[in-house]
Amino acid sequence: MLGEFLRNLRSNRVLLAATVGLAVFILIAIFAPLIAPHDPNVQNLRVTLDPPSHRFWLGTDEFGRDLASRLIFGARNSLIVGLSVTLLSGLIGTALGIVAGYLRGIADTVTMRAADVMMAFPDLVLALGLIAVLGSGLDSTIIALTVALTPIFVRMVRSRVITVRTEAYVAAAKLIGVRPPVIAARHIMPNVLGGIVVQGALTFAFAVLGEASLSFVGLGVPPPAASFGNIVAEGRDYMIQAPWISISGGVTIMLIVLCFLVLADGVRDAIDPYQRGH
Repeated sequence: MLGEFLRNLRSNRVLLAATVGLAVFILIAIFAPLIAPHDPNVQNLRVTLDPPSHRFWLGTDEFGRDLASRLIFGARNSLIVGLSVTLLSGLIGTALGIVAGYLRGIADTVTMRAADVMMAFPDLVLALGLIAVLGSGLDSTIIALTVALTPIFVRMVRSRVITVRTEAYVAAAKLIGVRPPVIAARHIMPNVLGGIVVQGALTFAFAVLGEASLSFVGLGVPPPAASFGNIVAEGRDYMIQAPWISISGGVTIMLIVLCFLVLADGVRDAIDPYQRGH
């Protein structure tokens, strides 16, 4: 899979640009304190709503805070949420999907009915309901988005496990007395790993978009901490005199989500080259 992905990377300029863009995003998020030209939370009322300039690369907001610095630190919060949600939902969803698909019976019924109930609600609506109970904040955002996105992994992994468990090599392993956990680790996981990677890239994009949406309505990362969502929200009242506030946040969200979607498509092509172009 990795070799095919690298070959696609060399031949597909869009995929290469998306991969480089994501690498830059991750580096900016990790080294935000070293890269940001100003403190993102320091207010300077003498330069409120200043347009982009050599001093303030993307201008300032209504409190005179440097937008470039706030976007850089907002990338860190988005990376934390995206990585945490992807890892947690991936691990929990994969474990539940393997149990449901391999054991079947009551375990499958209970797991899938619970997943169906959660998937009956749009992801963001379910996350909003959970945050209403948990309260706003970074931790609550991660928990809410993890719960909302886990059922996708459960259904995807379960469907693949049901297919793999009927293969001859799995039946042979059962006949010679190999324990179910060993069968799951040696024979089932390698066959579902590719799908998990693709879904992980998609989940990261959805988590970044979800965090921005929750922050936009004031239920995500609490001010004055920087978030792409609250930057867009803060600029709503200044779209005429200072459009750069909302535009900078919105364009950043769009580019990051687009890069993850292109990456997911590139990984899918590496796993199944026959689907390319379909």
